[in-house]
Amino acid sequence: MPACTAPIRKLGVLYTVAVPATLVKTLGGGPRIPVVIRCLGETYLSTVMPAGRGRGRVHVRADIFRAAGLGPGDDLTLVLKRDRSSRDVGLPADLRQALQFRPAAATGWAQAPVSYRRAMVGYLDAARAPVTRATRVEIFIERLCERASRRTGKSSEPSPRRPHTGSRKGDGGS
Repeated sequence: MPACTAPIRKLGVLYTVAVPATLVKTLGGGPRIPVVIRCLGETYLSTVMPAGRGRGRVHVRADIFRAAGLGPGDDLTLVLKRDRSSRDVGLPADLRQALQFRPAAATGWAQAPVSYRRAMVGYLDAARAPVTRATRVEIFIERLCERASRRTGKSSEPSPRRPHTGSRKGDGGS
Protein backbone atom coordinates (compact mmCIF):
# COMPACT_ATOMS: atom_id res chain seq x y z
CA MET A 1 0.00 0.00 0.00
CA PRO A 2 1.22 3.51 -0.77
CA ALA A 3 2.68 5.40 2.17
CA CYS A 4 4.25 8.77 2.83
CA THR A 5 6.19 10.35 5.67
CA ALA A 6 6.00 14.10 6.12
CA PRO A 7 5.96 16.64 8.94
CA ILE A 8 2.69 17.51 10.65
CA ARG A 9 1.69 21.08 9.76
CA LYS A 10 -0.94 23.27 11.37
CA LEU A 11 -3.35 24.84 8.86
CA GLY A 12 -5.75 27.11 10.71
CA VAL A 13 -7.30 24.91 13.37
CA LEU A 14 -6.56 21.68 11.48
CA TYR A 15 -3.45 19.54 11.23
CA THR A 16 -2.28 18.29 7.85
CA VAL A 17 0.39 16.15 6.23
CA ALA A 18 1.60 16.78 2.67
CA VAL A 19 1.05 14.02 0.13
CA PRO A 20 3.62 13.96 -2.70
CA ALA A 21 2.46 14.26 -6.32
CA THR A 22 3.61 10.72 -7.12
CA LEU A 23 1.37 9.31 -4.38
CA VAL A 24 -1.56 11.49 -5.50
CA LYS A 25 -1.12 10.00 -8.99
CA THR A 26 -0.90 6.46 -7.56
CA LEU A 27 -4.20 7.06 -5.74
CA GLY A 28 -5.85 7.98 -9.04
CA GLY A 29 -5.54 11.78 -8.98
CA GLY A 30 -8.40 14.24 -8.96
CA PRO A 31 -9.31 17.22 -6.82
CA ARG A 32 -10.69 15.26 -3.85
CA ILE A 33 -9.53 11.71 -3.33
CA PRO A 34 -11.38 9.71 -0.65
CA VAL A 35 -8.90 7.59 1.29
CA VAL A 36 -8.62 5.18 4.18
CA ILE A 37 -5.65 6.19 6.34
CA ARG A 38 -3.66 3.89 8.61
CA CYS A 39 -1.58 5.85 11.08
CA LEU A 40 -0.01 4.85 14.40
CA GLY A 41 -2.22 1.74 14.63
CA GLU A 42 -5.47 3.63 13.92
CA THR A 43 -7.58 3.53 10.76
CA TYR A 44 -9.93 6.33 9.68
CA LEU A 45 -11.47 7.97 6.61
CA SER A 46 -10.22 11.22 5.14
CA THR A 47 -9.85 13.04 1.82
CA VAL A 48 -6.70 14.09 -0.01
CA MET A 49 -7.25 17.73 -0.99
CA PRO A 50 -5.27 19.63 -3.65
CA ALA A 51 -2.19 21.52 -2.42
CA GLY A 52 -0.78 22.78 -5.74
CA ARG A 53 1.65 21.39 -8.32
CA GLY A 54 -0.03 17.97 -8.26
CA ARG A 55 0.61 17.51 -4.55
CA GLY A 56 -2.06 16.82 -1.99
CA ARG A 57 -2.79 17.51 1.64
CA VAL A 58 -4.62 15.25 4.05
CA HIS A 59 -6.03 16.19 7.43
CA VAL A 60 -4.74 14.13 10.31
CA ARG A 61 -6.45 13.53 13.63
CA ALA A 62 -4.80 15.30 16.53
CA ASP A 63 -6.03 12.72 19.05
CA ILE A 64 -4.02 10.04 17.24
CA PHE A 65 -0.67 11.80 16.88
CA ARG A 66 -0.85 13.50 20.30
CA ALA A 67 -1.37 10.12 21.98
CA ALA A 68 1.97 9.10 20.45
CA GLY A 69 3.64 12.25 21.82
CA LEU A 70 3.87 13.89 18.40
CA GLY A 71 3.01 17.45 17.41
CA PRO A 72 3.43 20.01 14.62
CA GLY A 73 6.84 19.70 12.97
CA ASP A 74 7.24 16.00 13.81
CA ASP A 75 7.30 13.46 10.97
CA LEU A 76 4.25 11.23 10.63
CA THR A 77 3.95 8.16 8.40
CA LEU A 78 0.59 7.54 6.75
CA VAL A 79 -0.48 4.50 4.74
CA LEU A 80 -3.15 5.57 2.25
CA LYS A 81 -5.60 3.46 0.27
CA ARG A 82 -8.21 4.89 -2.09
CA ASP A 83 -11.66 4.46 -0.57
CA ARG A 84 -14.08 3.21 -3.20
CA SER A 85 -17.07 2.88 -0.87
CA SER A 86 -19.89 5.41 -1.00
CA ARG A 87 -19.78 8.16 1.60
CA ASP A 88 -23.11 9.62 0.58
CA VAL A 89 -25.84 10.15 3.12
CA GLY A 90 -29.42 8.95 2.74
CA LEU A 91 -32.04 11.47 1.71
CA PRO A 92 -34.74 11.94 4.38
CA ALA A 93 -38.33 11.54 3.11
CA ASP A 94 -39.42 15.12 3.88
CA LEU A 95 -36.42 16.61 2.08
CA ARG A 96 -36.89 14.20 -0.86
CA GLN A 97 -40.52 15.30 -1.18
CA ALA A 98 -39.57 19.00 -1.10
CA LEU A 99 -36.87 18.43 -3.77
CA GLN A 100 -39.48 16.93 -6.12
CA PHE A 101 -41.23 20.28 -6.36
CA ARG A 102 -38.09 22.42 -6.78
CA PRO A 103 -35.89 21.19 -9.64
CA ALA A 104 -33.24 23.84 -8.93
CA ALA A 105 -32.94 22.60 -5.35
CA ALA A 106 -32.58 19.02 -6.62
CA THR A 107 -29.78 20.24 -8.90
CA GLY A 108 -28.14 22.01 -5.94
CA TRP A 109 -28.35 18.79 -3.89
CA ALA A 110 -26.76 16.77 -6.70
CA GLN A 111 -23.94 19.33 -7.08
CA ALA A 112 -23.22 19.65 -3.36
CA PRO A 113 -20.25 17.76 -1.89
CA VAL A 114 -21.04 14.76 0.30
CA SER A 115 -19.73 16.63 3.35
CA TYR A 116 -22.26 19.44 2.74
CA ARG A 117 -25.13 16.97 2.31
CA ARG A 118 -24.04 15.08 5.43
CA ALA A 119 -23.98 18.29 7.49
CA MET A 120 -27.37 19.33 6.11
CA VAL A 121 -29.01 15.99 7.00
CA GLY A 122 -27.37 16.01 10.44
CA TYR A 123 -28.72 19.49 11.16
CA LEU A 124 -32.14 18.43 9.92
CA ASP A 125 -32.11 15.30 12.10
CA ALA A 126 -31.13 17.39 15.14
CA ALA A 127 -34.46 19.25 15.03
CA ARG A 128 -36.57 18.18 17.99
CA ALA A 129 -39.91 19.70 17.03
CA PRO A 130 -41.67 18.89 13.74
CA VAL A 131 -42.19 22.61 13.05
CA THR A 132 -38.44 23.22 13.44
CA ARG A 133 -37.69 20.40 11.04
CA ALA A 134 -40.19 21.76 8.48
CA THR A 135 -38.64 25.24 8.76
CA ARG A 136 -35.18 23.79 8.23
CA VAL A 137 -36.36 21.90 5.14
CA GLU A 138 -37.66 25.21 3.70
CA ILE A 139 -34.36 26.94 4.47
CA PHE A 140 -32.35 24.10 2.91
CA ILE A 141 -34.47 24.17 -0.24
CA GLU A 142 -33.78 27.90 -0.64
CA ARG A 143 -30.05 27.43 -0.02
CA LEU A 144 -29.88 24.59 -2.52
CA CYS A 145 -31.64 26.75 -5.14
CA GLU A 146 -29.12 29.54 -4.47
CA ARG A 147 -26.26 27.04 -4.75
CA ALA A 148 -27.54 25.78 -8.12
CA SER A 149 -28.02 29.32 -9.47
CA ARG A 150 -24.47 30.31 -8.42
CA ARG A 151 -23.09 27.33 -10.30
CA THR A 152 -25.06 28.03 -13.47
CA GLY A 153 -24.76 31.81 -13.19
CA LYS A 154 -28.50 32.38 -13.42
CA SER A 155 -31.59 31.88 -11.36
CA SER A 156 -33.50 28.86 -12.60
CA GLU A 157 -36.67 29.58 -10.68
CA PRO A 158 -38.05 32.53 -8.76
CA SER A 159 -37.41 32.60 -5.06
CA PRO A 160 -40.55 33.37 -3.04
CA ARG A 161 -40.18 36.40 -0.80
CA ARG A 162 -41.03 36.09 2.85
CA PRO A 163 -43.48 38.65 4.18
CA HIS A 164 -42.13 41.36 6.45
CA THR A 165 -43.20 40.40 9.98
CA GLY A 166 -42.02 43.31 12.08
CA SER A 167 -39.60 46.10 12.55
CA ARG A 168 -35.88 45.63 12.38
CA LYS A 169 -33.90 45.88 15.57
CA GLY A 170 -32.91 49.44 16.33
CA ASP A 171 -35.24 51.24 13.91
CA GLY A 172 -37.66 52.41 16.58
CA GLY A 173 -40.49 50.22 15.35
CA SER A 174 -41.95 52.72 12.91
